[in-house]
Amino acid sequence: MFVLKNAWSALTHHLWRTICIVVVAALIVSASLFGLATRQANDTAHGTAYNSQQVSAVIRPTAATMATRNGADPSWTKHYLSWNDYTTYATAVQTAQLQFTYSFTESLPVRQSASFTAIPGSARPDSNATGGEFTLRSFYTKDAAAANDLGTYKLIAGKQLNYTGQDKTGVLISQQAAMRNKLTVGSEFKVGDPSNASKSYTFKVLGIYAYTGDAPQGYGSDAKLAKDNRENAIYTSYYAFGSNGFESTTAKNWSVPDLNIMFQLSGVSDYNKFVKIVKAAKLPSTHTVSSPSLEAYHEKIAPLVALHTKTELLLDIAWIAGALLLLALAALTMRNRRGELSTALIVGATKPRIGWQLMLELLLPTLLGLAIGMLAGGFGTKPLGAALLSGSGLSNGTIAMNAGIIWKVLGLGLCASLGLGIIASLRALLLRTDTLFEPREEVAR
Repeated sequence: MFVLKNAWSALTHHLWRTICIVVVAALIVSASLFGLATRQANDTAHGTAYNSQQVSAVIRPTAATMATRNGADPSWTKHYLSWNDYTTYATAVQTAQLQFTYSFTESLPVRQSASFTAIPGSARPDSNATGGEFTLRSFYTKDAAAANDLGTYKLIAGKQLNYTGQDKTGVLISQQAAMRNKLTVGSEFKVGDPSNASKSYTFKVLGIYAYTGDAPQGYGSDAKLAKDNRENAIYTSYYAFGSNGFESTTAKNWSVPDLNIMFQLSGVSDYNKFVKIVKAAKLPSTHTVSSPSLEAYHEKIAPLVALHTKTELLLDIAWIAGALLLLALAALTMRNRRGELSTALIVGATKPRIGWQLMLELLLPTLLGLAIGMLAGGFGTKPLGAALLSGSGLSNGTIAMNAGIIWKVLGLGLCASLGLGIIASLRALLLRTDTLFEPREEVAR
């Protein structure tokens, strides 16, 4: 009781120093909890969550190839992959006993008409050169529509496409195209054939859509050609596309459909194998294999990665600077205590007893700081993580506390507190008793 009373008296006598120890310890602990929780979330995002997801794979022209694209040159269709090309790659994948499912889109330009005009681009070449001002795109399944490289969209009026039905005329048009042409759900309009200006097709507005995100570069209002502006995209089912004669193996120039097959694989490991197999199956140098789903995933977790980078720096600062501050405060606590400790020895206190007192002077505030930091970090990590990741599309529980992190920080905190207390107790154990009664040097005035 005597030791505790003396320790408490020393702590209250130097109140600001005691408060500083509590605050520094609490900040170190709370920062450690948040930093380790963020590290774990980042590890999970790049580990089990990354490897366990289903992965889509597509074969598209390389960036270098796309840089040479001329939408007013009908010979560009030579870069399109055919059904025969995809069959070669699919057969190679199946031979390697790699399982997959697939879906696809097919697209080609169509001409505007008196009843349906396109939103113009910055360049306006003749439609004989471009094939038309609109892009007609068919989806084989709902998954193909969801992976649309022009961007995801939502229906704001009408009905969705029926991918298993036999509707030959039902299409979706953009809100901007509908407003421009004063069309509503149920309205009919005509478009012209990309290779034959005298041939037309009648379609019916099944629904009106609006995109949910920003347009890819060159496919929004910045598009040079009208057909490249995604607002001029007409979406339909594969049945309607084929029923109107657009699915042709003998077509030439812009009447050749741009076929894009999307392979669905069971995981990242299978995707990596898929890439190697397709490249080995003589994939032309003008094309490459990529994964829209993995690209979307990396974009989704980018805010978490950025936050993790910052919190790793926060952990380094908290641990290094915090440790130095606590050691400095411990040294300040032990400074100029020789006279006090000598008096205690003279009146009969033992070195171990004095050492225990000095240990308590550091243990009590650091343990209090540890408790405050555990409460602040334990209850504050999840809402703080949610606030910092707000608007990123990640769930509120992306950065969350668990028992493993709590026990780890608690164990390390207790060990650090005990270590600091032991260092303080050495001040008493190293006190020389043979110099207690030596005369002191007079201070020069």
